[in-house]
Amino acid sequence: MRRSLAGAITRALVAANLIALAGITLGFAISGFADRQNRFEDGIDDVAAVIEDSIRRDDDGHLSFDAESDAWRDIMADHEDLLFLVLDPASGEEIGNDGGILHRAVGDRWLREWRRSIFSLRLPDGTGLNGVVMTIALDDLPLRLAVVHGDSSWHDMRSWVGNEFAREIAPTAIPALLISLVVALFAVRRLMRPVAEVTARLSRLDPTRGDGRLDVGLVPDEIAPLVAAVNDSFDRVAATFEHERRFIADAAHELKTPIAVLRARIDGLADRAVADRLIGDVERLGKIVERLLTSARMEQGKAPLVPVDLCAVARSVVAEYAPLALAKSCEIEWQAGAETLPVLGDAEALAEALRNFVGNALRFSPAGALIEVAGSLDDAGRAVIVEVRDRGPGLPPGRASQIFTPFVSSAPSGSGHAGLGLAIVAAVARRHGGTAEAEDRPGGGAIFRLRLPAALSPATAP
Repeated sequence: MRRSLAGAITRALVAANLIALAGITLGFAISGFADRQNRFEDGIDDVAAVIEDSIRRDDDGHLSFDAESDAWRDIMADHEDLLFLVLDPASGEEIGNDGGILHRAVGDRWLREWRRSIFSLRLPDGTGLNGVVMTIALDDLPLRLAVVHGDSSWHDMRSWVGNEFAREIAPTAIPALLISLVVALFAVRRLMRPVAEVTARLSRLDPTRGDGRLDVGLVPDEIAPLVAAVNDSFDRVAATFEHERRFIADAAHELKTPIAVLRARIDGLADRAVADRLIGDVERLGKIVERLLTSARMEQGKAPLVPVDLCAVARSVVAEYAPLALAKSCEIEWQAGAETLPVLGDAEALAEALRNFVGNALRFSPAGALIEVAGSLDDAGRAVIVEVRDRGPGLPPGRASQIFTPFVSSAPSGSGHAGLGLAIVAAVARRHGGTAEAEDRPGGGAIFRLRLPAALSPATAP
């Protein structure tokens, strides 16, 4: 299964940020747990302040509560187990909701002294309570207040952590997290851009040639060894192909002399009927050798690529084959879809490729057929296309995808054709950064297509 490196890096950054955020929150939780006693006392003080503000004296001087205030209602809603007791030391009057529990727990002494004291008690049902006894004032007269509520350290800590997260962490950490993700995505895309450029260049490289390799300096250090290994592999492939091309060229060159000697000896035979048959075989052998030499020259591609008008090259090839078509009672026609077809190329190599297309079409077309040679630019104007359309038998069944392979002929077996013509076209197309294509033509016949990159500036005729 394919995995995205950019996606993996982004997910790792997201995970790292989330872990950092969780660590900050955990730190606050630990700090909150360590400081729970202080928070408990602060909470008790807040409750005591509300109770103090709610105490009143009526006209008779008795204590009472203003239980209708919003602060009172909020305190009672937040602390359902809240118990409190207010004692007037001067009169001995008590008010509260403790039912006598707090007086029994803290004793008369602590209720009548001025000091502040923290205490714990446990109800008969086993409920643990924490509280404080303190002095408050009403009309400048001291009162003693005892307040308790349940041991809610964990609840208080969770509430505190939640409040701190909402007030302190989230407003800064979450925007920082989002900003870091945006920056990370931008950085990952920027880092991956050289990889994409190298990949695009790799798709255009021909490993059989040694004139183009990937630039190791464009990619990050972590990917550079992979790019270097690809270059080394291409070098080995190019060296192997160069050795094979040189061998084929040398072998074909060496065969020319024995073929010439063999032809001379055949010409000297007295039996002319046998001599004529042998001469036909020798001529076919000579053509194969010439095609091998041409194929080797095309693969080596020593000539520089210069501005060429493929339209002019195609017209020249059509004019060259017009007498041959006429001799076979066929017609050949040039159809120009543009005034010029500019490419950077080797004019002679391009002419040889088109000769193979046109010669192949003429060989398989029946008498009276029309061979169309058409040139045009693609819709985007980035590619030059030359098509040769015939009305022959079409592509060979089962071998259509192999006809540009050397020694795979589109002609019937025993016809004398070695299958090198279309291989030469494919070699020319590769050298020019293009492709050679073939397909069956609707209504019968075949279409052979040469597609090359268009030149950026207008080409001149060869």
